[in-house]
Amino acid sequence: MHHDRYHAFDSLRGSMMLLGVLLHSATMYSTIDGVWWMKDPQTGRWADALILFVHAFRLPVFFVMAGFFACLLKEKRGWQAMLENRMARLGVPFLLALISIFPILRAFSLYSHFAARGPEPFAATLNWFASGRFGQTLEPGHMWFLETLLWTLLLALPLMRFLDRLDHPALRRVLTARWGWAALAPLTFLTLLMTEAGVLDTPKGFTPHWHVVAAYFVFFAFGWGLYRNRELLPSLRRGGWPEILAAIALLAPTLVAIITELENRDTRLWTPFLTVAAGTALTCWLMIYGLIGLFLRRCSEPSPLSRYLSDSAYWVYLVHPIALVTIQLPMTALPAPAFVKFLLGIAFAVPALYWTYDRWARPTWVGVILNGRRHPRGLPVLHQQPVPPQTCPEPAGD
Repeated sequence: MHHDRYHAFDSLRGSMMLLGVLLHSATMYSTIDGVWWMKDPQTGRWADALILFVHAFRLPVFFVMAGFFACLLKEKRGWQAMLENRMARLGVPFLLALISIFPILRAFSLYSHFAARGPEPFAATLNWFASGRFGQTLEPGHMWFLETLLWTLLLALPLMRFLDRLDHPALRRVLTARWGWAALAPLTFLTLLMTEAGVLDTPKGFTPHWHVVAAYFVFFAFGWGLYRNRELLPSLRRGGWPEILAAIALLAPTLVAIITELENRDTRLWTPFLTVAAGTALTCWLMIYGLIGLFLRRCSEPSPLSRYLSDSAYWVYLVHPIALVTIQLPMTALPAPAFVKFLLGIAFAVPALYWTYDRWARPTWVGVILNGRRHPRGLPVLHQQPVPPQTCPEPAGD
């Protein structure tokens, strides 16, 4: 396999993390209760559709890339070095974010709660923290995917012999088949039968939710198999817009079905549930094949901008809820359509996130934790000749 395809996958992985900003910005304006702890008075079905669609494929694609790069590390350095590297790149940022980012988000949520119910919300928030209840409410929040990936890596250890056999002719046929996504969607459909609503669940707490780990392990194993069969990646270049458009076409029936489910929460309606599960399974695999093909064709050449965006993705994802809440909370009093507020939130939050990354993360010790080393501020200067994959810095986004 040629080295340029690693640039494509690096860009794809970073793009999935950056989509989290779009996703979580939309949750503020969802008509569905419980999607986010803060809700604007202005909502819209467009937000429900955006959330349902992006949630169906964003982290599945990310876990495919995580499996690919984990296998690369294992092949180059051995499974023990791979595990140590992933624990350092995932576990350390996860713990640091828990003691820094989560308290800030908790303070915002409490302030919003108390402001809607009485005077002096700031004093009420301070009193809540002083009561010692913070430790009882500690949870991964938007960082749950890091915890799930850590559990997935631990699950991979006893299954290493299985993973190393993913160069089996059957998988190779799936990889090279034009309709390979259709062969893999039933696996995800089966895992979705264990969920609450037919979509990929978002776990809470620190104990493993094994049905969630099992669902994402399928994507991780597929990514592992991609690296084991990397000489076949050119056959995946044919994927692209046909698969993406087919996934978009599935959005309408899936959205109607999940709305029907939510309107009948006390009763299990099997037809809507199975429709949502089938739509989600097909959407995620169509998008996996479509995005892999698109990025292999469009993003295989090294680019200073794409490298910068990939390097920044980890920081931007970890801290973006703080930026969004800081901007969106005051806008709740703004008498404007939900979509306008959504665009304003993105327009103000994204520049702020990259400003903080360029100054507070990229050239500092934070950059060492997230990206393996410090980088100078601004766009990187790339070599004229692409760097072989075994010497490319491993982004920490998985």
